[in-house]
Order: sequence, then structure tokens, then C-alpha cells
Amino acid sequence: MGAPLLITGFGPFEGVEHNPSGELARLLGQRPDCRGCELPVTFCGAPEVLDQELMDLGQPPLGILSLGVHPGPGFRLEQQARGTLHGDRPDNEGITVSSLGLEGEVLRTSLDLEALGTALRGAGALQVEQSQDAGAYVCERVYSCALQRGRDLGVSALFLHVPPAEILGVESQLPVVSALVDDFLRQIRS
Repeated sequence: MGAPLLITGFGPFEGVEHNPSGELARLLGQRPDCRGCELPVTFCGAPEVLDQELMDLGQPPLGILSLGVHPGPGFRLEQQARGTLHGDRPDNEGITVSSLGLEGEVLRTSLDLEALGTALRGAGALQVEQSQDAGAYVCERVYSCALQRGRDLGVSALFLHVPPAEILGVESQLPVVSALVDDFLRQIRS
């Protein structure tokens, strides 16, 4: 069997005690065509763990799907990630992105977000939107890294923001995100 789709999520952080993205990544990682992992909610640690996961695969993954949580009730497909980030919200280590002086280009996913949105809705998502603002927090930092690594490896990358578990439980989110995984894989294989 070839390399799997790498799916990442996050653990808890200030204001989010139960982050569904990490649990979804672990559950989806049980599929034979996927590998899931939870990244730390830190500007420096998350890219390091992403790179380690990619190295551990031994070959390029089918693609990279990163998951994160946002406060809204729906699912947000992120079109792009900014390489230059500014913000004063501290990560789990107390570091702000502005203190890192990150400079880089805007990177965009190559995937068909309309088709992915249709897959999400077909699986029961009531609210789906496309976004050009991945949040200037650790999510956007990871998305920028995933898009860069994807470009370097010749694979597609995507970031999906999911709703909080208090709004929609993980058991209800799982079939929706699984449908997105199916369409992601369909797109990259066609």
C-alpha cells in the first residue's frame, strides 16, 4: 500500500477545552488510506511535529488535510494561508506570532473547494463556507507550512475549520469530514 493521506488536528487551547479537530484526525487516521496525528497548539511546535510526521511516512503522503476548530456553527474550507502573520494571541507556550517575525508569501490550495463543499453538504453539513482568512493563529501557521510542504512534495494540502464540539459533537462531525476526505482523495487521484 502507498503512503496515506496525512490528517492533522489540534489539542486543547485557551477557550477550547475539547478540540474536536484532534479527535477527528485520530479517528480518521484509523482508515487504511489515512494517517492521523494531533499537533500541539504552538507556533513553533506544530510545524515541527508536521515535519516529523511527513518524515516518518518515508515517502510523500497522498496529500495533507489539516483540521482546526473555529467558533462558528459551520465548516470552513480555507482557500489560502498567509505566510506573513501578525497577532498578539499567545499560543500554549505563551508565544505570539508577531514575536516570531514570520514573513512569507500567500499560498493557495489547488483543490476544488466547490466540490469539497458539495461533499460536506451531501454528508449532512448544514453550513459550509469558503474563507480567505485562516485566523492568523496556529491554524494559519500550520496551513502555510502544509501548503509549502505540499508544494515541495508535489501533493495537495487543505485546511478545514470545524465547529466546536459543544455546537456539533464529534460523532456528528465524523461522517461529514470523512466525506470530505473521500472527495479530497477522489480529486487527487483523478
